[in-house]
Amino acid sequence: MPVISGSSSSGKDWARCLTGLELIAEEQVGIEYMAPKQYRLEPEWVVVLLAALVNNGEVVLALPGKKFDANAMDALISTPIYDLINFKHLEAPKEWNLPALRAIFELLDLPPGQAQLVTQNNNEAVQGLQVAVQKTVEKLVLAQQLLLQGSLTLWGQPVFGPTEQAAYRTRLDEAKSFLERLQAYNTPGKLKNFQQDAAEIKGQQAGLTALAEVEALQSLIVELAPLTGYLAQAEAFLPETHPWVGQAREARQVFLGQLKDPAQRSAANFKQQLSQRLRQLKQDYINIYMDLHTRARLGLNDDRHKASLMQDQRLAQLGKLATIDLLPTGQLTDLQHRLASLKTCFSLIEAELQNAPLCPHCGFKPALEAATAPASNLLATLENELDQLLADWTRILLDNLEDPTIQGNLELLRPDERPLIQEFLTRRVLPSPLSPAFIHAMQEALSGLTKMVIKSDDLRQALLNGGSPMTLEEMKKRFETYTGDLAKGKDTSKLRIVLE
Repeated sequence: MPVISGSSSSGKDWARCLTGLELIAEEQVGIEYMAPKQYRLEPEWVVVLLAALVNNGEVVLALPGKKFDANAMDALISTPIYDLINFKHLEAPKEWNLPALRAIFELLDLPPGQAQLVTQNNNEAVQGLQVAVQKTVEKLVLAQQLLLQGSLTLWGQPVFGPTEQAAYRTRLDEAKSFLERLQAYNTPGKLKNFQQDAAEIKGQQAGLTALAEVEALQSLIVELAPLTGYLAQAEAFLPETHPWVGQAREARQVFLGQLKDPAQRSAANFKQQLSQRLRQLKQDYINIYMDLHTRARLGLNDDRHKASLMQDQRLAQLGKLATIDLLPTGQLTDLQHRLASLKTCFSLIEAELQNAPLCPHCGFKPALEAATAPASNLLATLENELDQLLADWTRILLDNLEDPTIQGNLELLRPDERPLIQEFLTRRVLPSPLSPAFIHAMQEALSGLTKMVIKSDDLRQALLNGGSPMTLEEMKKRFETYTGDLAKGKDTSKLRIVLE
């Protein structure tokens, strides 16, 4: 392409082409136009025409100390028109850097043949390139945010250590900076002035590889998040000593170690193996939970049995007898509490545990409700205890009524109450139902006795006062001292100890 330079009779350099034609000449004194005459463009319009050629990558406009190509249009626009009119010369732009263009398209996974279209001033090829650049920059920004926010975590622990995270951020930053610079080359003319060589462009692949790894890791974490979140909750719901908890923690450590190893996490079957192991842990938990739930909860038939037991006549009898001060009422309170604490739930099905690790009906948490025996067995045990407690209280009443200390009190009972006590002593069975008159008679007959409650914890503390182990004589002395202090000032013949 010819170089157009300038000279002028007035001391200015006017543009001339190599053929000798003046680009701008005077037709009349003081009036200048573009040559040849048929164009008749004033110098200002000539500058506009040259600017269009520069923008299209056809020419490079040279001024003293500076040059304008397609990538310097902003600077050209801000240059005074007088300086542009007095340009030095026009230069041919550089030849197309086809290897670099092909490397750019390949870097962004675009057909490398599109580079040839760019050299043919194909705007669609450039637009397609810029769309790919923009999308990749957006992905790089998101990946940087994931690293900065510490979002790449699994089971509550970061996948990347500080060193590896810093290395990834550096590679992502370099790729982002390169692509942001590339966004300025949004026309074929600008791409013609692209300076970097193919080797430099291919070096940016490290950043895009880092991007692909971060995206793949994030995708894996998102996919596994429901499973790992489920298992984390399940681990908290089971007792600390349960074998499954140890298995889950061991699996967590193994897989987190593998995730932190780029070679292992990129293995073809890693994702499948990890998912399979996590699903197996989940299914094992469901099986364990279903079994523990069955043990800890009453079924439909057991629930009916419990309801019947809470309305049982024996429990009603014990409730009435509890108004007699002499009896250890704490035993009844404990039995009633344990009976009431037996929970019923027979609606849980395995499919419901696929969504959440707790029963949606009763919220059973094995870690807080350690079942030593199946609830149905505990119900049967409580029924046996009910029989035993009634028998024990009956024996306590009989033993105290037959005590010589109490015999004199029987003569003081009202005539309508005395036969009730005598019949009880003869038959040795509590009347059913227990009438208010019988309860009143028992309270009156035993009113001369003093109840002294000894708590098992207090007794233990008294026996240990002075250290352990102890000799038999030391133990006897401590016991006598303790009980003597409690009985001080009381008639020991009328004192009755109740151990609770």
